[in-house]
Amino acid sequence: MKSLSLIQNKKLPLIIGSSLVFALTACQPPSDKATSSEAQSTTIQSTQPVAEAKTPKELTKALVELSEETLKERLICSKLNDTINEIDNKNEIEDIHAVQHQLTACLPVANNAEILEWLAEYQAMYTRFLSVDSDIDNSAFYDLMSSIEQGKKVSVTQLKAVNPHVRYLVSLIMSRSDVSVRYLGEGDYEFHHDLTAMADTFSPYLPEDQAAFVQRMAQDNQGIFWFDAAIAFSFEELVERTVFWEDFMHHYPQSIFYNDANVLFNSYRYLLFFGSENTQWTDEEMREFYDLDNEQLMVQLTQRSDSKLAKNVQNFLIFMDQSDTERLKRYPIPDKDENGREIDERNITPYQLHKALDLSSPWTDTQNRNCLNGIICVDDNAQ
Repeated sequence: MKSLSLIQNKKLPLIIGSSLVFALTACQPPSDKATSSEAQSTTIQSTQPVAEAKTPKELTKALVELSEETLKERLICSKLNDTINEIDNKNEIEDIHAVQHQLTACLPVANNAEILEWLAEYQAMYTRFLSVDSDIDNSAFYDLMSSIEQGKKVSVTQLKAVNPHVRYLVSLIMSRSDVSVRYLGEGDYEFHHDLTAMADTFSPYLPEDQAAFVQRMAQDNQGIFWFDAAIAFSFEELVERTVFWEDFMHHYPQSIFYNDANVLFNSYRYLLFFGSENTQWTDEEMREFYDLDNEQLMVQLTQRSDSKLAKNVQNFLIFMDQSDTERLKRYPIPDKDENGREIDERNITPYQLHKALDLSSPWTDTQNRNCLNGIICVDDNAQ
């Protein structure tokens, strides 16, 4: 392994090109769209006479001045939370279509807090709608889902072997509704839906940073994250995602989604260096990359300015170039780690790298935000 200084002087092909420059412009909404404050202003102007009424007579007059259509719209919007939260896996797709029609009427006149609340409830609604009972016959369910996922014809016998809700969801797939099947590995399947369509419903009424967040989440989470304990996408895409979230925090330091962007950045950054149980980018001693293109991508990251990621990568490449003696001198091995677990031969290198980068696993920290499924993050204990 050559030293970091020599590596950095190589003339490298631009493998990821503009993807490292930051792809926010590709996912941002048009600059002329309404901000959340503008939406809130519209709501205030339309309901201000009612809110300011101090006597029954004034209230009656203000209500009369509102059109019948406006009254109907406001009544529907005031009940929208209840309508969304009532939907579960006993409902049909027409009930979701009804919610979508109501959102079309209510989103343009809602304030930002209402929109974000509806978004969270709408995402949870789809989770409930697509859930299947735990007491289903697993072998029959997996057989059916496998046939669908592979594009095979489904038999009547297969359909009769599963519960009515599963049959209904399969009928939606066959009719090309917004339902699909995803294979998660290890014989596990789930019903899924179009996250981009969900993001497109809400993003025109969100401020720029929030729209960029939900659109990017929809893009990344449309596919699966894990597959049989392996990372389900390429190293190049992992680099691009890590860069995106670091740049998002730089561009929108006051964003309501800043902390969640930081959760995503920490998760992707950790995987760049440590991989996963079934995904490793380097040899066990962390001295050579299996793929030279991946090494070049990492070297390019060291050129980023004002970047925590760049400093981490620099330290990582230095660590890769150190001998066993150098590593042991800088990062001595105790009998047990901070959690009281013995450090065996297999765990020495990861332990030393944790010390070299001063990084801890995002999956053992106190944060319990799940950002790998929908278009907004949710608390694991709330699912």
